Amino acid sequence: MDALVNIENKVRVIVEQLADKEINRMEDQHNEFIKWLNEPGNALIGKWDGQVDTYGSVAKYVYMTQYEQWDRELGKYVLPTEYPTTYRDQQQMFYNKSLANMLGEIRLVNQGGLKRYREEFINANMFKLNRALAKHLNNDMTASDIKVNVGGDGAEVLANVDDKLFKTFGTLCGGYVQCYHYRYRSSLK
Repeated sequence: MDALVNIENKVRVIVEQLADKEINRMEDQHNEFIKWLNEPGNALIGKWDGQVDTYGSVAKYVYMTQYEQWDRELGKYVLPTEYPTTYRDQQQMFYNKSLANMLGEIRLVNQGGLKRYREEFINANMFKLNRALAKHLNNDMTASDIKVNVGGDGAEVLANVDDKLFKTFGTLCGGYVQCYHYRYRSSLK
């Protein structure tokens, strides 16, 4: 009995590993920002207090290091050489959703929001995993020999459920453009 619950509990490990991988990616991104921020002339300074404006500096960092524009003379995409002074020009970057996402992630790390992000990330991915498992399993079934294998590009769950082989493949997706997540394919044969 309790096949669904038993498999969910065993498989939670891969979701937690995935959350750690996503957080590590975000922290690496933040560390690159901190390196850039410490170089002379990169940080934005507040007009009234003379302190480093980290919130605004994140936007400048993303703009100056990621926002490529087409240069007709060179015939290729190039990074900007100066940060625009008008609000409208600064906002042009936000039409690129991956850059807006990057900006939000760096600000999230800056503000110390990773603990809550990890909890929400795990809850959302467990919901998705439970939905995939519930297509084939219920708690009236019995599961034994539950094995979880994690590889570089995904995860596999194998179990013996009522003398049938249950398989779930979680293919790793996401990364630079969107957060890491698994796409699941399950079967019970």
